[in-house]
Amino acid sequence: MSTIEAIFLGFVQGITEFLPVSSSGHLILAQYLLGMNNFKDLITFDLICHLGTLLALFIAFFKKIKTLLTSEKKVLHLLFIALLPLFPLVFFLKFIKAFFDHIEYLGYFFLFTAALMYLGVCFSKKTSSVIEMSKHTWKEALTIGFFQAMAVFPGISRSGATISAARLLGWNYEHAITFSFLLAIPTLMASIIVELGQLILKRDEYSLPAISWAQYLAGFLFSFLFGIIALHYLQKLASKRLFMYFIGYCLLVGMVTTLFFRNL
Repeated sequence: MSTIEAIFLGFVQGITEFLPVSSSGHLILAQYLLGMNNFKDLITFDLICHLGTLLALFIAFFKKIKTLLTSEKKVLHLLFIALLPLFPLVFFLKFIKAFFDHIEYLGYFFLFTAALMYLGVCFSKKTSSVIEMSKHTWKEALTIGFFQAMAVFPGISRSGATISAARLLGWNYEHAITFSFLLAIPTLMASIIVELGQLILKRDEYSLPAISWAQYLAGFLFSFLFGIIALHYLQKLASKRLFMYFIGYCLLVGMVTTLFFRNL
């Protein structure tokens, strides 16, 4: 891997992590286009890039996190409930990881993301009159958590799934987006811990690619930088019209990817 490739992958991770387009799917596509076909061997680099976007989340939502820890603990309870559907997935890691090695399925997951977001836009309930996020119910949080659990597969957007679920439940866009990205913090942390654990426990199954510390640093910095930029413009997603653009984008990527890999 060259430094330019590391910068490019960091850019892809940072810009797509928080937009409803699936960062995992785009990272696999980018690695494939760069000729990096053994995705399992890039797990360490991917972890470093995820640390960059996690830091971006902490900085962007620092004030909100501080408020949650002091005066909005009900929202913390909702976030914990939304995390519950992820725990059973630990027992299916081998099955889930298999999809990362079979890129021919990637296009179908992008199409699924487009369909899911379309439902969230066109079939959402009338926006509820709930003014405070803490007033939402634990059942709604759990439902959002089940939608998030689907995003363990590459090509299914975590933010697209959770925001769509919240909209289907009648949440306004501001609450849906804020809850989605607050939920991303413990989710990303858990993902990094699980991946690191897998790397340590099964280190004999992985071969570390020739990546220098400078390239790791480049991936981290660019994923962090463009993660901050993506989060800065995130609030512009808070409209049906702009969300439709991402639906169209995922639909296009899904169709092109499906056709391309089907003919290989």
